[in-house]
Amino acid sequence: MLAKAGSVRYRHHQSAKPISARDVRSDHRRNMRFYEKLLQPIPFLFFILGLILLNPLHIPPDPKAKALEVVVMKPIYIERSPTGAKAFAQKMMPAWGWKSDEQWECLEALWTKESNWRPDAYNKKPVYQNGKKLNAGGIPQILGLDPKISVEEQVTRGFEYLRTRYSDPCSAWRFWRINFWY
Repeated sequence: MLAKAGSVRYRHHQSAKPISARDVRSDHRRNMRFYEKLLQPIPFLFFILGLILLNPLHIPPDPKAKALEVVVMKPIYIERSPTGAKAFAQKMMPAWGWKSDEQWECLEALWTKESNWRPDAYNKKPVYQNGKKLNAGGIPQILGLDPKISVEEQVTRGFEYLRTRYSDPCSAWRFWRINFWY
């Protein structure tokens, strides 16, 4: 407890010594809020980080350290047409593990029946699924697929659907011939 007598502060106890500026600072630190104590080292950390980033001593980089190689792939432009979509799908099939001509023929027949390979195909008849009204769209005619997305994305989503549900295009084509949907 502090009391003020004139311009000098005194403690209320037996010694009644005047309080120095050092005592006031230590009292202030003791009474600081928790977050204030946490924020004290931050300016120092920014200073150190600045020194590291600016490299004022011009310390050369470690010659043994390997450089990070950044590979920038050129975007592939696929024409938004049935011909462009077919060419892209045929080129991508081996990457999905479908390397035989039979798998290509099944995919070609399936998506010809579904959308005639038109990227802008849109089925106006909605399907209700989990209380939502969805329309099939795009080349693979997947529910909820927006026909405005790129040909690459449509084909990729179609391949994902085929792999997940049927494992390959021929299995999907067999199912389609029985049910007229896949």
